[in-house]
Amino acid sequence: MLRWCLSTVRVLGGVDGGQRIRLLSSASAHVQECLPRSAGTQDTSKRSFRTSDDLQESGPSNSTRAISALQEILTSPALVLDPSRRPTPNTIRSFYISAKARDQLSQLDSGMLSALIGLFASLSVDSTRRCVYTSSLLPYVKDGPVTRDYWAFVKEVVSLKQQRGMRLVHSDRYWMMRAELASLSPSKDGQPGYTHPFDRSLFRARKQYLHFSRHVFDPDVHVQYLTALLSSTSPLHKQWAIDAMTSILLTHPFLHAKVLKVLLGIVHDTDTEHLRSILSAISIRVTRFPSPCGDTMKAPMAVPVDATTFTSALSVFPLPVPSPSPHMKVITELLHEAFSSNIPLVHRRRNLLLCSLLYTCNSGGVPISSLDFPLDGGASVWQTLFALAILEEVTRAAGPALLNDRALRGRIQEMIRSLHESWLHLVPNESHPTLISRAVTTSLFRLSAAVADPKLFAACLESSTNFGLWTGDSSDTVEGPQLAAMAAMHLAALMQVRGCGTELVIKTLSSYSTDVQHQCAVASAAVKDLIHRDVELARILYNITIRSGRDIDVDTTYTLARTLPPHHAVGFLMHERFSRVQVGGLLSSIARFLKETRHQHYDADLFDDVGISLRKFYAISPPPIHFRGHLQLLLAELCTRGRGFQTTAIIANVIKFQPTFFQFSFLLRLVRLFLRRKQFRCALRMQKILIDTRGGCATNLRYMVTTRRCVTASRHLSMKGRKSHTLFRGGCFWAAGTSFKSVMSSGPVYNRVLQGLIYARRPHAAKVAFSRVASKVDTKSRTILGNTLLHGVVTRPVPRNGRRVRKLLGLLNNLVSYQQFAPDRITVNIILKALIAWRTAFDYRRLRALFDHMVRGGYPAGIYSPSHPPFNTPILRTSGTLVLSKLPPYISFEKHAKPMLKMFIKAFYLRNDVEAARTVVEILKIEQQEATLQREQRSVARLRGWMQAESNTSRRDDTTHVHNNRS
Repeated sequence: MLRWCLSTVRVLGGVDGGQRIRLLSSASAHVQECLPRSAGTQDTSKRSFRTSDDLQESGPSNSTRAISALQEILTSPALVLDPSRRPTPNTIRSFYISAKARDQLSQLDSGMLSALIGLFASLSVDSTRRCVYTSSLLPYVKDGPVTRDYWAFVKEVVSLKQQRGMRLVHSDRYWMMRAELASLSPSKDGQPGYTHPFDRSLFRARKQYLHFSRHVFDPDVHVQYLTALLSSTSPLHKQWAIDAMTSILLTHPFLHAKVLKVLLGIVHDTDTEHLRSILSAISIRVTRFPSPCGDTMKAPMAVPVDATTFTSALSVFPLPVPSPSPHMKVITELLHEAFSSNIPLVHRRRNLLLCSLLYTCNSGGVPISSLDFPLDGGASVWQTLFALAILEEVTRAAGPALLNDRALRGRIQEMIRSLHESWLHLVPNESHPTLISRAVTTSLFRLSAAVADPKLFAACLESSTNFGLWTGDSSDTVEGPQLAAMAAMHLAALMQVRGCGTELVIKTLSSYSTDVQHQCAVASAAVKDLIHRDVELARILYNITIRSGRDIDVDTTYTLARTLPPHHAVGFLMHERFSRVQVGGLLSSIARFLKETRHQHYDADLFDDVGISLRKFYAISPPPIHFRGHLQLLLAELCTRGRGFQTTAIIANVIKFQPTFFQFSFLLRLVRLFLRRKQFRCALRMQKILIDTRGGCATNLRYMVTTRRCVTASRHLSMKGRKSHTLFRGGCFWAAGTSFKSVMSSGPVYNRVLQGLIYARRPHAAKVAFSRVASKVDTKSRTILGNTLLHGVVTRPVPRNGRRVRKLLGLLNNLVSYQQFAPDRITVNIILKALIAWRTAFDYRRLRALFDHMVRGGYPAGIYSPSHPPFNTPILRTSGTLVLSKLPPYISFEKHAKPMLKMFIKAFYLRNDVEAARTVVEILKIEQQEATLQREQRSVARLRGWMQAESNTSRRDDTTHVHNNRS
């Protein structure tokens, strides 16, 4: 219906008329902001009531608003940085449509159109994944959930650019390719009637891709296209993917992990013949020397120290560079041996499949039964390195459970021994660099420790000694890291296979080198490796190293501390070399451990150390905001473990620097936790902190804290022989009751205390409490507290009837005589309730007489009056409280009369006096109507008073304004 109305307006009113109506929408506000200030100085109220004639008079200025705003947005986005003034995508699109209707798009140059294409295309894709072509205008567009895409609009702008003869830049072609790919539906591929549209879309996407693919190295630009091609079932599309990957291998200096994933997927699912072009491209890539891209190296490659790091360097197929370092020279030679053009295609594909298998193992794991390694004596260095790397990843994923699974352990142990024997046959036949031999030996040490194989460990140590791998310069930039890594794996395997004796560890460390720094580096690397396999051994090795006078680097120490359980981790909180960030991370780890082991018992010293560390840590500066969740969790655990005073001190320190750091719900939950744990002093401290930071929570805190304290008071107050354990012992009741004095009255607090005592069946404790506070409260509060005590007698199941009435009157006389209690109308209702419940003494006749007595005392009675009561019974001779003339004259219908009438109605029905009950019901209805009418009259009068006061105030302001103008 809305679309029909808009189209009708365009037809009847013309193009200009339709566009003028559009400019009066919400988009016009942004138009006015984008225009110069002189154009927006007119009164907005007058502008909103312009007629069509006025719009025609101002036509030239209105006709350029949309195109001017669009140009302003596309060229100077910094002018609309204010979030409230940022345009929405639909607003920008409406500007474009308005300019198009007026044939003004010719004023947009090629750069503006490209910016418009990039903006709406970037809005159509996932905002978390950014590429080189993501629009820079995104921060200047109003944020909000994007519920649609704008690919059709992007195609329209691209078509306009082509029609005007402008050249499409790379970004335009990329977004046009994404628009074509967005129209694909791989689930429908192969269905009847969808094959041709699918092929046409891919063909158009490929046409755009070929224009920019050789000039862009961003992986996200290529992966989208390759993924779409591989999702098709057509062999032609798969061949297009192979051709694109071949071009990437020949032109890109670096292969991103996303591109490698697609490459290895193609290798895994394609036979050798179809992979000829990719294998040839890899051969050209790895044998090109010197590399024309040698000056584009981002950073020097780290020295590979084991099979895993070696295979990581080999898997990216780095381009050979001139004047390489020793380890780069080794990597280049290995790539030559595996992928040079004189190697058969089958062998090259097998080497690529090993890369794919390692990637699969790193991503999601691979079953041991599917591993197929060439374990014969003819295995190459490439195959040996990748097989060791795969086994390292498998054992790392299995973890400590590997030693408990005999079948899995036996299978891996057999593979490791076969690889070791294959390596021993391979080394004498070829002269391999020492770098590769040390890397293989390091991995074999790690694997022998993972399967706890002493024989394999001894064989690896013997072969490394025979080949002279331990001799070298530990200060060299290449040999030093390799020697340290091999020694660290040997030390870690030694502790796992032969035990962790202190003398054995120190002797082994001294045997590696006489340089203390090298020994510290070896110990640090060994601790770092043991952290991931056996954290207890890592802790033991750390303690042995520190006690022997050697140091462990800070990063390794921090990693170890975060991995240890809380009772060991707290010892690192006072580490001298830890930064504030590291201490905060360690505290978060301890908090998570404590939460996971909530029901486990810990020593008291643990929580003392944590509390002291937190208090010192945040005494001089606040914690970062991202640490709030961990800190709240740690404080809750401290509170649960009985460290309430430390918790409140830490919160006070943090709030001193940043009052809004903690969530208000967490602080309230902490107060409840203190009350549940009976840490009342801590609850009062938290109450004071909360009220100082947020005063509006006083009422809720009053109810929460008082109610909880009443429960404890009901158990202990006024119990003989246990006064030292009571909450309100001696004069402490007054102090406890007035602890809220700064924010609330003490009367309601005491009333809730008495109610809690009465509900807990402790009436004597309630009397004692009342006697202690009666002289310290005003008359009104004393009356409320006394009525609470009297009502407690009525609500008790025993005594009954006459004994209850006598007890109630006796308590009333006691309160009046000794506690300066002043009865009121509520006291009368309480006594009436006790008398009415005594059915044997008060039959329907006496009940009628009692009702007439209340009417004669001034209670409202509808059409009746004190001189003409409803039942015309004789006048009662009463004394004491039922002498109504001594009570305050004011009678509230809601508080006094209505409860009394309801009590009498129920009592008459229970005595089968239906006539009297109906009479009282009629009285109640009449009085209810009168009370409602009076309430409405008071509301009307109050409203008139407010209106009169406002009119007087405005008249006074006008008078002052006129006086000021005349002056």
